[in-house]
Amino acid sequence: MVTFQLPEHDTSSAIDALTAVGFEFGPPRTVTTTLVDTFDGRIHRAGLRLELRRAEAIELVLSGEDVVPAHLVVGAAPRVLADLPTGPFRSRIAALVEIRALLPQLRVRLDHSTGVWRDGTGKVVAVAELHEDVRVVGRPNVAGSTTIEIHEVPGYAKWARRAVAVLHGVGIDERRRDTLEQCAAAAGVDLAGFTANATVPLERDMAALDGFRLVCANLATTMVANWQGTIDQTDTVFLHQLRIAMRRTRTVLGAAKSVLPAAVLEPARDGFAWLATSTGAARDLDVYLLEWDHYTDPLGPAAASALTPVRELLERRCADAHRELGDGLQSERAAELIADWRTWLAEPVPDPLAVDTLPRRAGDALGTVVAKRIGRAHSRLIDEGRLIGADSPAEQVHRLRKDGKRLRYLIECFGSLLPDKPRRQYVKRLKALQENLGEHQDAEVHIMLLRTLVPELEAGGATADTMVALGQLTERLDRTRQTARAEFAEHFAAYDSAATRRSLDALLEAIAT
Repeated sequence: MVTFQLPEHDTSSAIDALTAVGFEFGPPRTVTTTLVDTFDGRIHRAGLRLELRRAEAIELVLSGEDVVPAHLVVGAAPRVLADLPTGPFRSRIAALVEIRALLPQLRVRLDHSTGVWRDGTGKVVAVAELHEDVRVVGRPNVAGSTTIEIHEVPGYAKWARRAVAVLHGVGIDERRRDTLEQCAAAAGVDLAGFTANATVPLERDMAALDGFRLVCANLATTMVANWQGTIDQTDTVFLHQLRIAMRRTRTVLGAAKSVLPAAVLEPARDGFAWLATSTGAARDLDVYLLEWDHYTDPLGPAAASALTPVRELLERRCADAHRELGDGLQSERAAELIADWRTWLAEPVPDPLAVDTLPRRAGDALGTVVAKRIGRAHSRLIDEGRLIGADSPAEQVHRLRKDGKRLRYLIECFGSLLPDKPRRQYVKRLKALQENLGEHQDAEVHIMLLRTLVPELEAGGATADTMVALGQLTERLDRTRQTARAEFAEHFAAYDSAATRRSLDALLEAIAT
């Protein structure tokens, strides 16, 4: 597609030139077009565009460069994939969207005219779209330009090139952005969406205080970006991203002793510990429901059907947990916590060398401090892992999992300091251990949750078939737990190796000054 900007209220030269070579334009009609994407811009990042067009009917249009546009008439704007009928259209975006909600990003109203150019057989070989009186809905002071877009029909590229040459020939300016992109830019809408990134650019010789503040500020931005979506339960990824940002923040705060002032550090650690704990129940239930089919399908259709009351009970508990979490996020305590934290992070950075009251490591080189913290976290993971045997309690395995997460978060949050190749090698080994620990812990948690449901199911008159199926599901989860536990020694031995240590040493030597 090539876009041309036309003089306001003067489209005759462009239309006349295109008509002269064979384009036929239909009458204008008013169309409202809404760009739809996930919060993190997955469709846009894939080079595609999903539009909801409202004129005589409501139509979804999926398009992109070198993509034949797909059209689907719908009754209403879809919010999740399940709102779309099964078929090719839904399949094309399912792999991109996954469990994320489809959200309106930009709404534009315009007068739209379509011109088509046909060859001697009547085949459409090029399309021109004229957009006039372009307005961004809800933004009265934001208007788009009058444009005409030339669309190539696959297999007929030379016809589109000729149409472009015709417009160039009458002195009309070509634009890099198309009509909707121009409107988005004018309205300040980033079509790429918001994507959480654990780290920010850092320098190993910068003051530790500066580096820790930059990392914390970046994580706070992620928390705020996902805050309202979590309250509204827009999709489950909002809570997931909010929870990860909180846990990363707690890890960074745990490593910030002697770097951040105690008067700031201690209230933040207590506050985010409270807030992170409040997200646990809702997230655990989200995960259980997301994995439900994976857990129940192997049991067969009859057992899966008998477990319907169990799923419904989990859904009710999940809804209750989210309501409680929403209340917590909207509480005065939560508002004050995040506001005070962001305010301190936004204040001018004090000079560690000029302020005697700052902690003793505040002015140390960031690379040196981070290297020590990562090295210490690795040593703790090794020491604790070597203590786990076949008879060790599940709580001990769970603590090791948390140790692994803290180490991983440190590497992610300060990742811009670390050389890429040894970092990837080290994380690959750590991730393999974490996956084993996570599989064990998830099964352990879900077994315990199922057991808490039994009294309520019995009180509600659950059938014998439901209780038998519940036992089968519990048994399957327990086998998963036992398998993961039996494989732990092998996974830990692979991590507790000379190769892992060499990767770690390469990381730490590169950033320590």
